[in-house]
Amino acid sequence: MPAGGAEALATGADETPALARFANDGELARWDALIAANPGGGEVWMGDAYLEQKREGRYRPRRLVVERAGRPAVAVGVLAKRAPLLGEWWHLPAGPAGEDAAAVVEVAAAVARLARDRGAFLVKIEPRVAPVHARELRALGYRECARIIPNPSTVLLDVSGSEDEVFARLGKKARNSINRARRDGIEVSRVPATDANCAALYGLLRETAEGRFVLRGEHYYRTFWQRFERAGEGQLFFAERDGRLVAGAFAMALGAKTTYKDGASVRAKTAYGASHALQWEVIRWANERGARVHDLCGAPPSDRTADTSHPLHGVGKFKQSFAPEITDYVGAFELPLSGWRYAVWSKLGDRLARRWSLAVHRDPYY
Repeated sequence: MPAGGAEALATGADETPALARFANDGELARWDALIAANPGGGEVWMGDAYLEQKREGRYRPRRLVVERAGRPAVAVGVLAKRAPLLGEWWHLPAGPAGEDAAAVVEVAAAVARLARDRGAFLVKIEPRVAPVHARELRALGYRECARIIPNPSTVLLDVSGSEDEVFARLGKKARNSINRARRDGIEVSRVPATDANCAALYGLLRETAEGRFVLRGEHYYRTFWQRFERAGEGQLFFAERDGRLVAGAFAMALGAKTTYKDGASVRAKTAYGASHALQWEVIRWANERGARVHDLCGAPPSDRTADTSHPLHGVGKFKQSFAPEITDYVGAFELPLSGWRYAVWSKLGDRLARRWSLAVHRDPYY
């Protein structure tokens, strides 16, 4: 185990370190409520629907509770995956939560101790703390790694208050585009996640993804959207013109936050403002649910917004038309828990797992 790694995290600043344990039956029954009660309002990426959906990618969900001296417990969703001959590695999607960076480190340390005791060789975290804390994580033995959750930088929109107040807070370009779409006959609706509607949205996603990024199979998206809809935590949206589908989107919700998950539009620019009108309906849905924040889910880092070579440049401009500020998080880090197994994984195992997953399962490994 490397110096400064998991052993250095074995004791926190308090005399009594935080303790991670598996959730009991009562906690499992109200899991989403526990996640929503976390510092920061919780993350949908640790909710029941997302954890269960990831079984499609051969993950094993774990639900933990980290007890802390003198402070409320923190619920932590974990996605475990087994690597042949090496054992499990654990991923904490968009987490762990904490009141500040020190609390995040404390919770992560508790999870790391439990993971090591259960034989895991690696823990990956993606906490919602600012990039300035990267140096602290490196000093504790964490190493930067490729992100898994899609919004290490994002646009967060205040959706509290009345609908008129929310609309007034949008950027001028977004408001103008929404109004233009209305005048041009763009009709936006909330539609059920039927097999046919899921297939229609997937078709738009496939058209958008062509030559730009790897898209998971249709089965994954359909089960994702339908699972969240059944849980009352997801909604499909369509924008049509003259009865023809021109744009579609899917959004998720947990606690006081909603998140824009998937969206696409026809490439032909015959429906100006359709994507803005579609996102406005998502925002209205968020507001009606009582959400305080809507996460537009993914943008270039704040220091690269003018970089036209960034793959999210165009997407970022669209999202910034609703709210100009980009929020940057520290990104993804991993903590080795076993020196030799981590060395094998980082030098060879990770690369082989990615290639195998794409070649055999036709699905991204992460």
